[in-house]
Amino acid sequence: MLDFLFNVFNKVQGFWFILICILCLGVGLVLLIKGADFFVSSASTLAKKIGVSSLIIGLTVVSIGTSLPEASVSISSAIKGSNGLSIGNVVGSNIFNMLVVLGCSCIFTPIIVDKGLKKRDLPILIGTGLILLIFTLLFNKTGKYDILRWEAIILLVLFIGYIVLCIFTTPKKEEDENEEKPKMKVWLCLIIIVLSGLAIACGGEFVTYGASKLAIKMGADEILVGLTIVAVGTSLPELVTSIMAAKKKENEIAVGNAVGSSIFNILFILGAAATISPYYNVNPDVVIDIVIMLVVFILTTILVIFLKKGIGRKTGIIFVLLYVAYLTYIILRNYCF
Repeated sequence: MLDFLFNVFNKVQGFWFILICILCLGVGLVLLIKGADFFVSSASTLAKKIGVSSLIIGLTVVSIGTSLPEASVSISSAIKGSNGLSIGNVVGSNIFNMLVVLGCSCIFTPIIVDKGLKKRDLPILIGTGLILLIFTLLFNKTGKYDILRWEAIILLVLFIGYIVLCIFTTPKKEEDENEEKPKMKVWLCLIIIVLSGLAIACGGEFVTYGASKLAIKMGADEILVGLTIVAVGTSLPELVTSIMAAKKKENEIAVGNAVGSSIFNILFILGAAATISPYYNVNPDVVIDIVIMLVVFILTTILVIFLKKGIGRKTGIIFVLLYVAYLTYIILRNYCF
């Protein structure tokens, strides 16, 4: 989206380049925070105006909108042949979504997960992670780890099926006569959602560019940057949006955003990227990260099912600490093993 501007930045050298990277981080964070604020408010208003639950808005509109940075980075990386960065971004973002986005949201307010999400979306989340692992390990063309074009097309078809399933199986929100109707028009909500979504996407790109360029200058390799700097940078929209939603007591948007974004990342983003440029000779380390991602999906589902009072602050802190442990592991793996 901002390739032309970043190409101009790349021509700057020395101290000024570092300064530009820091400015990109600052501008990106402002766009993310303010964009997410308007995005959540407008999405919540839209849900009330058209009579659907906040969960369906969180699983579709919000999760797709906040995943725009991942889509931009992964698809453009696939086109340029940087498959390590592309798949690392998606897998790293999903682990970040579950452990940090959901974890931080729970720290601000306990989250009680909707029954529909327990029965439908969390099993689908585990299923998408399992399908990705199977596709990576089996049906290989090079004799190593591949994601082939026909596998990617299957992911895209499954994504369409998931969206249709969400629309037809999520019940409409029951009207409350005592609830004050939002005065904002539907068309104005849509315009604000689009504009704030663009602000979020641009903010994610600014943060990702600034952070990844600084990291590469320090000698980090492509997969490590994809799993850490780029994954965290492109997941900041999900993080900020879910925290804003949790603070505004829009719990369904917060959890729907984290779960929906993770499903969207695998089925659509990886599906689209690998359709354009199949992933041949995937680094074995990434396969380990896919297994970790799947374990995190299963752990989250188990906790949601057994914690009847919802996911609270203590669990949220544990999630964040688990991500710190994972981050430490992949950094040590890159530099020490």
